[in-house]
Amino acid sequence: MLVEETMNRLLLVALALVVAVPALAVTPAVDVYLPSVGHAQGACPGGICSQWRTDVWIYNPASSSSTVQISFLRRDTENTSAPSQTVTVAPGETKEYVDIISSLFNLDGVYGALRFVSNTAVVVTGRIYDENVVTNKGTGTAGQFFAGLSAQAAIGNGESTELVGLAQDSAQLWRSNFGFVETAGASATLEVKRLDATGATLATKTYTLRARESKQYSITDIGGPLGSNQRVTVKVTAGSGRVLAFASRLDNRTGDPSTVEMTTKPATVANTTGRFDGIVLTPDGTLVDGGVELSISNLGLTGFSGLCGLPCGADSYVVDFSSTLSTPLALASDGSFSTQVDIPYGDSSTTYFTTRWTFSGTLSTNGVLTGNLTSETSGGTGSWASCNGTVNRAWRAGWTGSGQ
Repeated sequence: MLVEETMNRLLLVALALVVAVPALAVTPAVDVYLPSVGHAQGACPGGICSQWRTDVWIYNPASSSSTVQISFLRRDTENTSAPSQTVTVAPGETKEYVDIISSLFNLDGVYGALRFVSNTAVVVTGRIYDENVVTNKGTGTAGQFFAGLSAQAAIGNGESTELVGLAQDSAQLWRSNFGFVETAGASATLEVKRLDATGATLATKTYTLRARESKQYSITDIGGPLGSNQRVTVKVTAGSGRVLAFASRLDNRTGDPSTVEMTTKPATVANTTGRFDGIVLTPDGTLVDGGVELSISNLGLTGFSGLCGLPCGADSYVVDFSSTLSTPLALASDGSFSTQVDIPYGDSSTTYFTTRWTFSGTLSTNGVLTGNLTSETSGGTGSWASCNGTVNRAWRAGWTGSGQ
C-alpha cells in the first residue's frame, strides 16, 4: 500500500462482503443456555411415576471444528464451579446426547440448566421429557422442546421481559411454571409480576439469583388469583447479573407441556448481520477522522476495512486498513470482538513503516457497533520516523444493508 503525502487519499478499499443469511429461529452463538434440563423421578399419580430425561443436539455450522464446554448448572445452587465436560463437534456435524445428565455427567435426581461455551458459534437444541408415559399404545414419552438461548439475549439491570400465555385455573385444567438462569456469573434481584389479560397486576414478588443459578417455580408462587390468559413480567432491579427467563404451560389432563419463550426487547431483533458502515473519530473523540465498514454473518465478524488519519509529526496522512478473515471471528456473549492485522505502507519498492491495527468493538442488541481502533506504527526511519507510535481512536457504525 502506498502512503500519499497529501490529504486527498480517500479511497476506501472495499471488502469482499459475505451476503448475510437471514437470522434463524435458533441462532448460532458461542455462549448458549438450555434453561430447563434434568434426570429425575417426578410425581407418581396412580402409582405411575414420571421419569424426566433430557436429550441435546449440538450442530456446528462452521468450516472448522468446535470445542464446546458443557456445564451443568444445578437448580437452586450457586454454580461458580459447575461440573463440566468438553466435547468436539466437527464441521457440519450434529452431536446427539441422549439423556445427557446421566450419560455425560453421571448424575441422577437433579434438575437445572446447561451452558455451552464454544470457540465457534454453534446451534444448541434440547428436549426435556417424561419417558414413562403410559398410553393405550404402550409406554412412550411426552415433553417439550427448548431452543438454546444466547447469553446475549439475557436481560440486565433495568431491563425486563414477558412470559405470555400462562394459566392456572380453578378447574385445574391448566398449570404453569416459570424460571430463570443467571448468565453473567453475578447476582441479580428480580421483580416478578403476575398480570391478567388486561395488564392489571395480580401479584408481585421479589426473587434473588446467585451466580449461574437456575430456578423454577409454579406461577402460584408469585401469589394472586387463579385464571387463564395470564402473563408474567420479569424485571432485573439490582445486581450486575444477567437473566434468561422461560416458562411452561401444562395440560393437567394429559400432562402435555408447551414451552413459553421470553419476549425479546425490540433491540434484540434489530439487524445484527450484514454490512455496517460508520465513522472513525480523532483521538480526542471530537472530530470525524475517517470511515469504517464491517461485514458480520451469523457466525461472526468476517472482515472490515476503513481509513483514518495517521499523524506523522506535524503532518497527517490518510491511510487505509482492512482485513478479510479466513474464518469468521465469533462474537462473545456480550457481542464483543477483537482482532489484529499488520499492514506495511509504502510504494512498490520501499516499505516506509508497518502498522499493527487492533480493531475491537461490541455489537449491541440494538444493532449498533462501537469500539476502539488502535494503530501501533513501527519501522519508520528518516523522515518517516515521526510516524512511529501508538494512536487510539473510537469508532461507531450502524447497519446499512444485508450484503454488498
